[in-house]
Amino acid sequence: MDILLGQYKGLKATIPFISYTEDDVNSQIASLLAGNPARVEKDGAVEMGDTAVIDYEGFKDDVPFEGGKAEKYPLGIGSGSFIPGFEEQIVGMKVGESRDINLSFPEQYHAPDLAGKAVVFKVKLHQIYNEKPAELNDEFVVSLNIPEVNTVDGLKDHIKEYLDYQVQMKKDDAAREQIYDQVLANCSCLLAPAAIEAAIDMQMKQMAAQLAQQGIPFEQYLQMMGKTKESFREEVKPHAAKQAKLEAILDEIIKAEKLTVSDEEIDAQYELIAQNYGQPIDVVKQVLPKAQLKLDLLHMKASQLIMDAAEIIMEEEKAEA
Repeated sequence: MDILLGQYKGLKATIPFISYTEDDVNSQIASLLAGNPARVEKDGAVEMGDTAVIDYEGFKDDVPFEGGKAEKYPLGIGSGSFIPGFEEQIVGMKVGESRDINLSFPEQYHAPDLAGKAVVFKVKLHQIYNEKPAELNDEFVVSLNIPEVNTVDGLKDHIKEYLDYQVQMKKDDAAREQIYDQVLANCSCLLAPAAIEAAIDMQMKQMAAQLAQQGIPFEQYLQMMGKTKESFREEVKPHAAKQAKLEAILDEIIKAEKLTVSDEEIDAQYELIAQNYGQPIDVVKQVLPKAQLKLDLLHMKASQLIMDAAEIIMEEEKAEA
């Protein structure tokens, strides 16, 4: 690996004007209102459009079948989320009533042992309600359970703080991208092919881990996207190589600037990670070895040194025509 440092201090980046408007605040509020509708309990019988809270258990030949049971399940009547005929037979039920629902699964049902078979669902109705748009008032704000936010004005201030944070993140990302590109252009870094392959392996591993958190196997993702491992490796190669070169240059800057990380800083970072992920520190240390965390913190310091020494200029807001 051959690295020759060039200029990495005193760089300059010009980023576009980034801000938010009152419409953005109102949009956030509208999303909260839409996502938290008010429930209005209903007396009388179930009708199309109601939500019925039910217990149900399905039987085939008097034997319960797998996946056919639930308790206090909120079923939108008319949503078509259950097999044909189920929701229609809930119509007319009253709270506290039990009913046997006789029907047959569709011939093309995904479970072969149930496809086309006659079954009985034993259903009990617990509650009927409808949903209506929530009203923006202090009571609604309290229902959101946001710490120390209890009024409409408090909610708006909270949203503005969030949008301020988002804007600053966008500014930082835009500036960092420009400055890093200049660092890469100013410094000479020749990586061995094995180092680039290792960087690609790391990208693949990180991608697989992210998909696993969503319950999606990596192979399934590739199949869905119509890609092979080989084609995906070629796709991520430019980004992986760029990241590997940047990290190698940061390593040289760490040496040139004699940057260090203390045990106290490492311990504080372990505590922060443990808090953020709700895990004991011992578990975090098993997943993230001290040597790796130390290197990560050194890279962060080198990166911050570059950014602190840079001049960041933001374009002025363009007046509307």
